[in-house]
Amino acid sequence: MRVEDFKNEFNIGYNAIATASAPALDDYEISVYLTKAQLELVKDYSNPEGNKYKEGFEGSEKRRTDLKELTKHYQSITKLTSNDGISTQSQFFKIPSDVFLIRYESITITSTDCNDGIRISVYPKTHDEYNVQKDNPFKRPDNKMAWRLSFSKFETDNVVELLSPYTITRYHLRYTKYPLPIIISDLEDIEEGLMIDGYNEKTECELDQSIHREIIDRAIELALRDYKPQGLESKIQLDSRNE
Repeated sequence: MRVEDFKNEFNIGYNAIATASAPALDDYEISVYLTKAQLELVKDYSNPEGNKYKEGFEGSEKRRTDLKELTKHYQSITKLTSNDGISTQSQFFKIPSDVFLIRYESITITSTDCNDGIRISVYPKTHDEYNVQKDNPFKRPDNKMAWRLSFSKFETDNVVELLSPYTITRYHLRYTKYPLPIIISDLEDIEEGLMIDGYNEKTECELDQSIHREIIDRAIELALRDYKPQGLESKIQLDSRNE
């Protein structure tokens, strides 16, 4: 579905439900609602409690199809030097700026006391879990697993903090990227300086067409919530069918 179709179907649905008091929406406003709806659906579909079947990101074939265009692979050999590590085992690697949710990760390690170039799994840890487990010899990182702690960035680089007693030579990452906005026309034609997530040109939806009408339905709900809150309850009940 092209963005022109998004606009047309949004207007049909919105006008069929909105009252005369609800304002007509311009292309910028429609683009904002579509973009917000898209992000909400990606978050909901990644959380088993966010859809009616209680299925997570890969809980069904439809879910995998809906979000497959956002699944990316990345390998990093760019290790960054820092004194900000939580441990002497901390090693920082650069990751793409569009990482939204990490799905799978592993590292390649090398050391004099293990086989060079072996690949082991990485497990995310909260800082509370780190504090509890860091002194437990049976749960600490070893030649079968490493830990990852959340870390913001070094200057302009997004990074992960990996903990391993071995030298990490490569970080392997499978992730869901942050979706591009859905912009139905060039925003500069509406008003100079208008941007959505840093973009101002017409931008097609990246997600598979199987989810396009769900995005439109959610965008209409969001617009009605803002402009017609008193009549939204029945509409939300109708659209509690997200798959």
